[in-house]
Amino acid sequence: MNLPEALALVGEAAANVSHREPQPLTPETELEELGLDSVQLLEMIAVAEQRLGQRLPDELFGRVRTVGDLCEALMACARGTRAGTR
Repeated sequence: MNLPEALALVGEAAANVSHREPQPLTPETELEELGLDSVQLLEMIAVAEQRLGQRLPDELFGRVRTVGDLCEALMACARGTRAGTR
């Protein structure tokens, strides 16, 4: 999975949870800018995990602030590595 694919996955998951049209996302987009409450944010991550077919480590959730952070975590998960480690 590359960054454009991860951005598309996050955008699709956000649109699915919010029931709104997908909005353009960049890695710098703050998750709070998506207009989701905390439950919807968790649902969005669950949708992304389901589409990816893997579960993100729970300890990541305290560190994820931007769409880019989430994309990095999804890409690391897809590679089978831990986010934040290279």
